[in-house]
Amino acid sequence: MTTAQVQRTAAKHHPRRIALFGGSFDPIHNGHLAVARAADRRFNFDQIHFIPASRPPHKLKQHLAPFPHRFAMVALACAEHPHFVPSVAEAGEDFSGAQLHYSVDTVRYFRHTYHGHGDRIYFIIGADAFLDIPMWKEYEALLGLCDFIVANRPGIRMEALRLVIPPDLMARGGVRKEDTETVHEQKVIAHLHRTSVYLLDNVSSEVSATDIRHRAQRGQAIHGMVSARVEEYIVRQDLYRQ
Repeated sequence: MTTAQVQRTAAKHHPRRIALFGGSFDPIHNGHLAVARAADRRFNFDQIHFIPASRPPHKLKQHLAPFPHRFAMVALACAEHPHFVPSVAEAGEDFSGAQLHYSVDTVRYFRHTYHGHGDRIYFIIGADAFLDIPMWKEYEALLGLCDFIVANRPGIRMEALRLVIPPDLMARGGVRKEDTETVHEQKVIAHLHRTSVYLLDNVSSEVSATDIRHRAQRGQAIHGMVSARVEEYIVRQDLYRQ
C-alpha cells in the first residue's frame, strides 16, 4: 500500500479538524497565539495552519515586511506547539509572497488537500475582519466552504456579526443535524446550510502588531508582546528599524 493510500485509509477512520488562521503576521504576536490556543481548546483541532498573507487585498497600500521574514517569525512562533503549522499556502512559487491571494482560493486549496470523509475546515478570524467580510471576494461562496470561528472583542454584539450573513444562506431551523452532538455546547452566531459560524469570546488582547512595529522602530522593548524566539529574530534581523 502506498503512503497516499495509507493516508486515505487513516482519514476514513479519523475525520480531521483543520483550522486556518491567516493574517499579515507583521509580526505574529502573543495575541494571535492566544486566539489560536483558545480556539484549539474549544474545538480540539488536529492542526492549525498559520498562513502569512501574501499581499492582503485590503492592505495593498500598506508596506509589509518581506514575506520570508514574516514566514520565519510564524515558524518560530509555532515551534513550541506540536500541531501549529507554518503555512506557505500564499508564498507563491518564488516564496516572495508577491502574488495577490484571496481567502476563498486559499480555502479551496485546503479543501482539496483535506477532503477525507468527515474532514472539516475552520477559518479563524477577528470580529472586525468578519464585519467586513461582505467586501471580500466571493464572500457568500466562502461562507459555504468552511466553518468560521470569530474571535470577538469588547463592544461587538453577536447580532452585529449575524447581520453580515445573507439571510438566504441561513439554515432553516437554525441547527443542522450533524452539529447537534459535536458542537452543541459552542456559542453559535449562525448555522448555514453546510457550515456554521461560531463565537470565540473572552480572548481579546491589548497587543497590536502596529504598536510592536513602532516600538521596535524606536528601539524600545517588545518583551512579552511576542514569543521569545520572535523577539530575538526581530532584534537580530533589525526588523522595523528603517
